[in-house]
Amino acid sequence: MKKPEILIISSEKDLNFKPITEWLSFYDANYFCINIDRDVISIFDYNMQSKNMILKVTNDFESCKISFEFIKTIFIRNGSLKFKINSISESLRFKKGISDYIFFYDKTLDSFLEYYFSQNFNVVGLWSNAYINKLIVLEEAVKVGLNIPKTYLKTNLDTLSSQQSYISKTIALPLVIESDSKRFMTYTGKVDFSNNRKSFMTSLIQTEIKKLFEIRVFVFLKKMYAMAIFSQMNEESVVDYRVYNQETPYLDEPFIIPNELKIKIFDLMERLKLNTGSFDFIYTKTGEYYFLEVNPIGQFGYLGNVCGIDLDKVIAEEIIKL
Repeated sequence: MKKPEILIISSEKDLNFKPITEWLSFYDANYFCINIDRDVISIFDYNMQSKNMILKVTNDFESCKISFEFIKTIFIRNGSLKFKINSISESLRFKKGISDYIFFYDKTLDSFLEYYFSQNFNVVGLWSNAYINKLIVLEEAVKVGLNIPKTYLKTNLDTLSSQQSYISKTIALPLVIESDSKRFMTYTGKVDFSNNRKSFMTSLIQTEIKKLFEIRVFVFLKKMYAMAIFSQMNEESVVDYRVYNQETPYLDEPFIIPNELKIKIFDLMERLKLNTGSFDFIYTKTGEYYFLEVNPIGQFGYLGNVCGIDLDKVIAEEIIKL
């Protein structure tokens, strides 16, 4: 029976998963990891009176039980848990009654664990794939006093001025398509008024903000780190800094966030019930900050390198202190 003090839920595909656990091992922390890519769990035993729980974790290599008797902190870095379901033949699994049963079985256990964790332990991170509604985030950002570009949901361009420059970006998660040799992903792009299509699916459109540079901010609990991204140096990355030119890379530099902006970021995190995340901003030639979006599980390793800080070490230390 494992009796950890720290439980980490993450994916082996997460670049920060292994470095964080290595620092936890360096500090002799008592931790256990659930790897969502291979582990299947079941609530082996739960006493609703005493609140004692035992999870059973199974994969292709081993099976073990975890007691929550000594758990203090749960760090949800990535992913959604998989629950054990009795073997069901493929011919039956997708029949409506059975597929509905499986869906709500998973959903009930998943939402209960989220509730149980939040009621009884320190929880860092966002549950269930860390999905956050981009449209709601923009509405809430305005309420805390952050500037955002003029934003529209449109199915046509009829009411937009062709004299103004606009960009379009994904409403939800980026579309990623992979083949055996290539990977394709949707990026933010300029709206093309020469396209005479009468209508299209509901799309997120914003006025284009002319930027001096972009800012990536990483927040973990009450610690904040930032870098300036001079994406305007390359034509390819003017609209979306993720379109990176390996031959002529743009510059990144550490950046100090002013206190007024820090307060607004923390206010937004409180409204969204976040305690970690990566925030994207535009800094204009006139000295204004425009908020773009937040990713609750955004990558932070490169930002740490730019700032000269091992953020995996910082995170491990903060988790141990909780």
